[in-house]
Amino acid sequence: MASLFRTLFFWTLVVLTSALAVANRGPVRLSFDPFSSDAPAVAFDIGLAWIILGAVLIGLVLGGWSSWLAQAPLRQAMRDAEDKIRRLEREVEVAQTIIVKPSESRALDLQRA
Repeated sequence: MASLFRTLFFWTLVVLTSALAVANRGPVRLSFDPFSSDAPAVAFDIGLAWIILGAVLIGLVLGGWSSWLAQAPLRQAMRDAEDKIRRLEREVEVAQTIIVKPSESRALDLQRA
């Protein structure tokens, strides 16, 4: 069921993105010069859809990077906990080899008593 919803969401997103690109395919001037709007030093004529999609892509990348940085302390704590678990498991293995197990005859004598 989750796969169906994921597929429907994906194809809906594809259709909406395609509709956005077709509806906004006319060229607009993209200027990187904040001081001169009449004759900008760096300007491009590009479709509005590419500007919108590029801004969305940059937002996704920056949002993902921000989330990854915010989760860094949690990932470090998980690594520390895994190291501690491995160390304790090794200690248990060593302790189990040190413990003297009673012989079978001694265990049978204890059961009879």
